[in-house]
Amino acid sequence: MHKSNLDEAADLSLKVVSLSRPSSFSGKIEDVHGKHKEFSAHVRIIAASHFLPFSIAVSEETPTEPFQWKVSRRSGHTAMYAGIRSLSDNPNADCTHVGWIGNYKDLKGEEHSCDDLSHESRTNICKELEKHDAVPVFVDEATANGHYEGYSKQILWPLLHYMSWSDSNPMKSAWWDCYNKVSKTFATAISAIYKDGDIVWIHDYHLLLLPEMFRALNPKATIGLFLHSPFPSSELFRSLPNRKEILYGMLGSTSIGFQTYSYARHFLSSCTRVLGLESTPTGIDNMGNMVAIGVFPIGIDARQVQERRSLPAVQTKMKNLREMFANKRIIIGRDRLDEVAGIKQKLEAFEKFLEMYPEWQNNVVLIQVTQPGQTRQPKLEAKISELVTSINSNYGSLEFMPVMYHHTFLNTDEYMALLNIADLCLITVIRDGMNTGSLEYVVCQQDKHSPLLLSEFTGTAGSVSGAIQINPWDYQGVAQAIDTALRMGPDEKKVRYKEMYRHVMNHDAQYWASTVIQDLRATVLAGQSSSVTPKLDMALFVKGFKASKRRMIMLDYDGTLTPITNIPAQALPPAEMLEALRALCADPRNFVSVISGRDRAFLELHLGDIEGLALSGEHGSFIRYPGGEWINLLAEMDMSWKDEVLSIFEFYTERTVGATIEAKETSITWHFRNADPEYGEFQAKECMNHLENSVVSKRPVEILVGKKCLEVRPISVNKGEIVKRLMGAKPKQWDFVVCAGDDKTDEDMFRSLRTIKRSVAGNTSGEEGLNAVSTSVGMGTNWSSMSMRLPPYYFTITVGPPDKRSAAAWHVSSSHDVVEALMLLAASNNNAE
Repeated sequence: MHKSNLDEAADLSLKVVSLSRPSSFSGKIEDVHGKHKEFSAHVRIIAASHFLPFSIAVSEETPTEPFQWKVSRRSGHTAMYAGIRSLSDNPNADCTHVGWIGNYKDLKGEEHSCDDLSHESRTNICKELEKHDAVPVFVDEATANGHYEGYSKQILWPLLHYMSWSDSNPMKSAWWDCYNKVSKTFATAISAIYKDGDIVWIHDYHLLLLPEMFRALNPKATIGLFLHSPFPSSELFRSLPNRKEILYGMLGSTSIGFQTYSYARHFLSSCTRVLGLESTPTGIDNMGNMVAIGVFPIGIDARQVQERRSLPAVQTKMKNLREMFANKRIIIGRDRLDEVAGIKQKLEAFEKFLEMYPEWQNNVVLIQVTQPGQTRQPKLEAKISELVTSINSNYGSLEFMPVMYHHTFLNTDEYMALLNIADLCLITVIRDGMNTGSLEYVVCQQDKHSPLLLSEFTGTAGSVSGAIQINPWDYQGVAQAIDTALRMGPDEKKVRYKEMYRHVMNHDAQYWASTVIQDLRATVLAGQSSSVTPKLDMALFVKGFKASKRRMIMLDYDGTLTPITNIPAQALPPAEMLEALRALCADPRNFVSVISGRDRAFLELHLGDIEGLALSGEHGSFIRYPGGEWINLLAEMDMSWKDEVLSIFEFYTERTVGATIEAKETSITWHFRNADPEYGEFQAKECMNHLENSVVSKRPVEILVGKKCLEVRPISVNKGEIVKRLMGAKPKQWDFVVCAGDDKTDEDMFRSLRTIKRSVAGNTSGEEGLNAVSTSVGMGTNWSSMSMRLPPYYFTITVGPPDKRSAAAWHVSSSHDVVEALMLLAASNNNAE
């Protein structure tokens, strides 16, 4: 990697900071936008969302086809659209937005599907949207309905908001087909404009299959996915029939962003529990590809809100509202009519407030604006109507109603006026991705500094520290919070408001978008600069084998010759592997050995009949040379420690469902592969601490951490010692050496061969050769330098991803690749004969 790229990676890494980090904001919106630093190098971004931020209508100039078009901004998702739009304002970025255009409006204002439009009319849509850096995706009406109104809204949306999908309408298989089809359509549309080096940024739950589908078409693409909605716990998510397809679709990304850490943690847990993948707090190992996980709370377009709240039309409406509610304290709420919006809880809590604090009766009004939700919910509508009627009947009069309930879309000027004059904003949602309405309220309260009561179940709750957090189900607690907020003094209001205002201004939509993109670029550059173990050069591998006269082949078993299985006894040798081993062992020029952690009984049962094969069991405790008997290399060692270790393992096995103990002659292993993934890891750490304090500190043993297992063995035993024994006192005799393994125990073999390689090179090439090899046998790519391509050939091969930290010179992706390589050697051996 060039130094300039490394410098850029380091520079980007420094720029990517936590979105919640405080900064010295001066209070002016101009200062906020000044903080959005330019990208250090030019970047092309393709943003994909279900809808484009535009709607189209037929132009008056063309009453008949082919139509010309008028473009206007689409309402909704203002924070997301503002963030994407701001990327084009960066002088070092070009941003194109790809999305479904939806229906069009005719000259009468009636909506129609684009299905029947002529090719020329569609072309005109593309040309008009090109002026706005947008590319439309055309989806037929039936597919669009099945995708959006069906699978997205009826299945995914409830599930992601912690409502079981079975509680909504029954799933229809056609919906899933439509969801797949739309993602494929998007993948094709984006590929048509994609160029190498572009960043593809995909948004929200409507397109969760798109990352994997797009990567299939463009394997080296940089793909970011941002989920604006919540992500539920794994226990709920696993109820989704298509759970694996959704997760693998998301894991096609380079990086996945979430609104809060809890959502990211739930996603990681789902990948671990449902897919069985390894994870860290910052990423998922998706079969060798590390997918980065980040937390990026979205902000709002603070400048646009500031400008809108100051318009004369808004000021006029503010004046009218103040006159209408003179001498009244105003509480406002604006929500969609959904179960998760918490409108019912809000009304219950408000009624409890009026009951508990009668002095506020006739002095407080709740203005609740409700707009249509994701789906029609008649029962919820009836319940809300019943609560409103009850409150107004019990606490109102002919002159005054304590609840002003409006079930309609509110125009922006009226909404801004309400935000400006409110004495309190009450948000009681029971699950929300972020809730940007609370941030808009903060911007509009620069004059009054009114408090914000915010549900702890919103994504915003973790960021806006000056808000008073509430539990929507605790009606009495919410009632007390309302009273506290309305009685709050000006000094406390100002202090709380200052904290909220600083956060909203410093973390607006523009900051969110630029930070996500910079983090994505840093992830890619960091991956490019990290040590990568090259893929096994099969041509060189076979060439070295053919050119050699004395060959040493040493192989691990589990994970190398056979795939890892949940039940170790099921890891049986495949027929093609046995055939390859027999062919290689039949050649007197080859010395072939299997060096495994398995006990000698297992090895004897499954591999013992292969003539000419050497076997080593229990990580080097036993060895059997071809035609010989088993030799116990630890025959003289005290094994009394095994009873202590066994009692500790039994203690944790009783308390860990799915854990098992494997007792061998010279070691004991505790397996937790079939236990709950997270609890199993926790118990393994506890067990290891127990062993270190009780046994390891007093006995000549060590703990080996393997794949979903802990093994305790004598400290003098490891596979590296067996490698030295097999190579013999004169390792120079071997001109072709192969060693393959997949886990930490096999690193001992690689390190031993590294040392032997140095000594052989030093004896054959003098000081110059020793220096050359010394620089070529470090970690990762250095092993495969020119010296490793010359005889004697040493092929150390790790099974796993290329970025896996290993002392091996080469890597292959799976045990299947190892067997294929052996079959190639066997075939070339037969051809040579």
